[in-house]
Amino acid sequence: MTGEARNALVTGGTGFVGSHVVDTLLEAGYRVRCLVRATSRLRWLEGKPVELFEADLRGGNLAGAVAGVDRVIHCAGLTRGSRRALFATNYEGTRSLLDACVASGVRLRFLFCSSQAAAGPGAVQRAREPEDAPAPTSDYGRSKLAAEQEVLKRSAQLDVVVLRPVCVYGPRDEDTLPLVRMATRGVIVVPGLRRRLIQVVHVRDVAEALRRAAERREAVGNTYFVAHPTVIDWRQLSTALDRAVGRRLIRLRLPSPLLWPMGAAGELLGGQRRAGRLDLRRARDLSQRAWTCRVDRTMEDLDWEPRYDIVKGVRDTAAWYREEGWL
Repeated sequence: MTGEARNALVTGGTGFVGSHVVDTLLEAGYRVRCLVRATSRLRWLEGKPVELFEADLRGGNLAGAVAGVDRVIHCAGLTRGSRRALFATNYEGTRSLLDACVASGVRLRFLFCSSQAAAGPGAVQRAREPEDAPAPTSDYGRSKLAAEQEVLKRSAQLDVVVLRPVCVYGPRDEDTLPLVRMATRGVIVVPGLRRRLIQVVHVRDVAEALRRAAERREAVGNTYFVAHPTVIDWRQLSTALDRAVGRRLIRLRLPSPLLWPMGAAGELLGGQRRAGRLDLRRARDLSQRAWTCRVDRTMEDLDWEPRYDIVKGVRDTAAWYREEGWL
């Protein structure tokens, strides 16, 4: 990147996706400010040349947080919890941050890292398009959709972009860890008796898509899915895990009707509050036949192409888990 360094505020920079966004921006020459809370764990930011600004999305000095930046990349969010907690963080927190950006009097670029959960699943015969009417199946998805709508309302005052990653995995991800741990024991549980289609995306590819959306004029005002374009099924995912852990896996198929009681039991045991655990939302997601979407426009408008296919990405993730002692 040439010329004067660009200034970006990143929310969620202490988390999985946000920390990789910080890394990508720093590599591209950005000056990065991270919004953190007093209770935030800073392990992924330690030793990095970032400015830490302490404030809460639902209160505090958000005006100070956005002062002097020209881009806001909003990755902070809640993925599990009650409906009230999800909307308080994902919708009301986003609205407060947008209010601060508008009040700054500067036409900032505001990038919202949403989720395919806001749009809902695709179908076996047809992947979901960005223009399709949203049909979220969970309170998490509904809270993200409400936030998306709030973002797009501000298009007269801000240069807004919404990105909807699919299932994100990669280094630092605690949600994928139980699946890889299971694979190291030689077993993988496959949901449903019929074939299920999915798309996934490596976290570094998500971070690069967000960086490009922060810079490309074509992105402004648009909503994009972020996924590897190749649609896979659970057998192909398990094959990638085979290669990553170096052993042949036994595939155990779990009929869909069993997902619901297992999800309910997991929620009663605190699964809704623990990364990677089965709860009702995840049971509902796993019961869908296809979590698929079209990314043609994403790749064209952002001049973006994922670097990690499923085999390379899962191998990279498993290697990181081993290096960090997570496996």
